[in-house]
This record gives sequence, C-alpha cells and structure tokens, in this order.
Amino acid sequence: MEKAKILLIDDDDIYIYLTKRMLKGISENIDVESFMDGEQALEYIESCIEQGLDFPRVILLDINMPFLDGWGFLEEFRKLKPKIKQEVHFYLVTSSQSQRDKTRAEKYEELTEYVVKPVAEDRLIQILDAAYEDYW
Repeated sequence: MEKAKILLIDDDDIYIYLTKRMLKGISENIDVESFMDGEQALEYIESCIEQGLDFPRVILLDINMPFLDGWGFLEEFRKLKPKIKQEVHFYLVTSSQSQRDKTRAEKYEELTEYVVKPVAEDRLIQILDAAYEDYW
C-alpha cells in the first residue's frame, strides 16, 4: 500500500514533533514532510512538480512564520496550483482565533478549512478521512 502524504508547514518545532507523533500513532502508512517556513515548503512543492513525485494530499499550514508566512505561502501556491494534477486538502492550522484572520482565510478557495490549535488526534483522523477516503 502506498503511503499517505502529509505536509506540515509551521515554525513551532514542538507542534511539528507532536503532530508527527500523533500521525504515526494513527497509521504507519503516513509519510510526513515538515518545514519551518513557507519558502522551504514552496521549494519542496516545486521539486515534487518538476520531478513528477507524488504530491501531498494534505497540507497543514500555519499563518505566523518567519520569512514567508502562511498568507504569502498561499499567494505563491496559487501560482503553482495549475501544475498540480491531484486534489489538495489545505488546512490553515493556527493558534489565531482572530475574526480578521478567519475572514481573510475565506478569500482563499484553496483552503479546505480553518482549524484552531491544538489539533487533537480525532481531528487529524477526520482530516485524513476527508483526503484519503478510499485509503483507510
């Protein structure tokens, strides 16, 4: 069975560690790539496109990061989107409960959902089920 691919983009190394650990607990058939800023993640995505590699179906993206934040990442991702052949489930995962951020997120059709941290294991399972419905 091919592994489910998840991309974590967040500058909080504790969040990344805990999320990876939860995902491994859910299934050993999950491959997680993580990046501390949006620039690194974009380079990874461009590399996947250029090399014809399987693209993550789930992206968990933080808003507040150094260098290229979540909003900037989304703008750059829009430029790459036409080159991506498969469906991508984008979750803006943030500690921000600001209505302004939620309203801004609604302007991005790429986003599947706005999720407030912390993300519990059962919520991660729901996210995986939505993206990999035929997989589990």
